[in-house]
Amino acid sequence: MASPDSIDLLKISQSRIVWRSMITSMAEQQLPIPGLYQSFDSFQPRELEDLARKTWLLHRNWTSGSPVITKTLSIKLDTKWSQEGGPPPTFEFFTRQGRQHLLTLSFRSRTPVHPLFDLQCWDIGGSSPRCIAHRHVNYGWVVVNKSPDSLAELAIQSPDIELLRIEYSAENAESGFSTIVKLPSRTARLVAFNDSVVVTRNHHRQLFISPLENSDSQIELQSQEALVRPPWIDVHFKTIETQKHPQRGDVLEVEIQSEVVIIIRQTGLEIFSIRDLDINQPTINPIVRHLWQWSLDSVSISRQLTWPQTSEYPTFNILVRFGSRLPWPVNLLHHFVLLPNAGFDPNLPVSPNNIPYSDTVVMRRSIGAPIRLFAKYHMGIGSRGTAIWIDSHTEDYFGRGDLGQRLAGSSARRTGDAEVDQSLQQDEGPTEMESSVDSAVFGYNENELWTRVAVEEEMGRVAVGFLDGNIEIREYA
Repeated sequence: MASPDSIDLLKISQSRIVWRSMITSMAEQQLPIPGLYQSFDSFQPRELEDLARKTWLLHRNWTSGSPVITKTLSIKLDTKWSQEGGPPPTFEFFTRQGRQHLLTLSFRSRTPVHPLFDLQCWDIGGSSPRCIAHRHVNYGWVVVNKSPDSLAELAIQSPDIELLRIEYSAENAESGFSTIVKLPSRTARLVAFNDSVVVTRNHHRQLFISPLENSDSQIELQSQEALVRPPWIDVHFKTIETQKHPQRGDVLEVEIQSEVVIIIRQTGLEIFSIRDLDINQPTINPIVRHLWQWSLDSVSISRQLTWPQTSEYPTFNILVRFGSRLPWPVNLLHHFVLLPNAGFDPNLPVSPNNIPYSDTVVMRRSIGAPIRLFAKYHMGIGSRGTAIWIDSHTEDYFGRGDLGQRLAGSSARRTGDAEVDQSLQQDEGPTEMESSVDSAVFGYNENELWTRVAVEEEMGRVAVGFLDGNIEIREYA
């Protein structure tokens, strides 16, 4: 018979207050809580206990030197990119209404007029991936809406711009995508959108914003790139998708956040205010402009998730690799942060005197990530600042450095911490330096078959693309 003390201890261990307090403490430490898409109050005590256990196990595994895979999902795409000279498949994680998805875009065939791609949305919340939506698209231009509460979840250009949503009650995958809005006869390339505006880019690398209710009107987001010449401009630029020499001022990323548009170009970062758009206004000038020290080779950007999320202007994590004069970029990654402006007044219009973000980006850390000549490389950054990348640091594993690939990672320390953000903004303390041997190792590939990587930090997932069209989703929770 159990003693009264044992019974009391059992009751305490099953108490809702105990587990809710523990989950709250983990959230305050800014730890990703896998599977949390609603309020703590909606969970039963046993569910809170399971949530706390998963959170701790994910944190311990994710931040270790050699994270252990707990589950692997595989997707085999029917692609012919290598035979017909098209781009390899691309993919991206995204979550809607608590549902976990992987969006894939794979080359199908090359027609006399334009290339044809397969756009597919995969449900990855079960024991095996399931395609819930599929559509053939032209050109391969797809943009995911980063706002979780938007009506449209993604947009395509095929050739008209179409804003799409996923129909979860559809009878089959072929009817899984439905069109909410269509913008016909648009030749400029779609680069970003939300429920009220679209941003497009023409072949001169000029950006234009259009209100959805008056999409025929275009206002130029006038970059000042032409006014400042970078230290050098003829950079060898190489990505997994293409190999090219970009022109100075190329647009690499565009983010719409509330009433501002954040643009990352090869030579700088600009922020534009889009509050109270006037369709009779031909241009909008940036309210913030930051020049990179060198031209960028590649970049990955993510919104910082924090608990509680109180500001409509969250911190942005920006992971960059600079270019070089050599036929490959530099062997370092740099993690920058774009921090909210503590002096911003949301009751006043956004203007050069009332900016929601800091007027410069702050470098948080530098990470060694060497790559060989002609090697395949890619990178991504998670919602809590974890960097995941493919590089060529393989001599520790294979005993030689002229073959193979490494999948490596580096977790940001105390991400979302207000004191850390304040010290960064005040430029206090040295930038963190991390050598390539200090990084966590997520895996090696001897045959150099990896082409791309994506990270979903809230669930502890990393997706890796292969040359043959396979995508491997590795879980660490």
